[in-house]
Amino acid sequence: MLDDEPDNDNNLENSSVIYKQGQRERLRQFVIGGKDTSGHTIVNVFTRGDEFVVYAIADADEPETFKVYVDTEIESDPKNIMGRLESIKEELADFRSILHKGVHDKSIKHRAANAVSTALRGDPDSAKKIFIKIREQVNKEYMIVQRGRVLYLSGAFSSAIMLVLFALISYSLRNSEWAQNIGVIKDFLYAVSFSALGGLLSISLNLKSIAFERELQLYAYFVYGVQRIVLAALGGTFAFVAVKSGLVLSLVLTSAEPMYAMLAVCIAAGFSETLIPNALQKLESSDLTGR
Repeated sequence: MLDDEPDNDNNLENSSVIYKQGQRERLRQFVIGGKDTSGHTIVNVFTRGDEFVVYAIADADEPETFKVYVDTEIESDPKNIMGRLESIKEELADFRSILHKGVHDKSIKHRAANAVSTALRGDPDSAKKIFIKIREQVNKEYMIVQRGRVLYLSGAFSSAIMLVLFALISYSLRNSEWAQNIGVIKDFLYAVSFSALGGLLSISLNLKSIAFERELQLYAYFVYGVQRIVLAALGGTFAFVAVKSGLVLSLVLTSAEPMYAMLAVCIAAGFSETLIPNALQKLESSDLTGR
């Protein structure tokens, strides 16, 4: 029996060396562009240690992109690193749950990775404090952005409705002497109001994807909303003039209902911020080619 004990010690030592080599190799695979153990593509590595790596993956919902991989140097985990990770499990889940708010910058994930690293290195309490500060910051920024969205939409909605009211008044008085005096101006009012509605529809559909600068004063969001409708109205005006002159979309004038076709073009011009600029560039290119 005594002769067998050295062999058992050697076998245990060899097994430990083989395990550690495998552990090192597994951790080395966590690089940007590589794959994690679940086959996800790694797009960022925030921090790593001898027994863990904190990284981000692609092709997943935002809350699931932040990942932590732990691989202990010794199978029995004498340092109890898994226990440390378990101690911040709730904070880590809370952090992932606020990622969908989408108001944070890249530094937020780096700070969260630092918190995880702090916990795994033996200081879970400090890690929890970091997570609390992160959550407070994200929630504060989220409220600011939500107020900005409401004010942005309010500015756009109020200005669009004002233009529509002018057009309705003009339409209701279309047979009056006043309407006869203003002539084609009332047609411009129709074009402007419908392009404003197109701009308002665009804002409503894309509100969540609009980037807001959190450093701005809240009233500025209202002004930007008004500005967007003004640009939509200008787009409708250019569309009206371009079609009426026959420079673009001359088929509109020959349609069964040219007025309705014109208003549809104005809605499209207000909805798309690039429709009229692209049309003008195309027209300019054709003129230069003709010359």
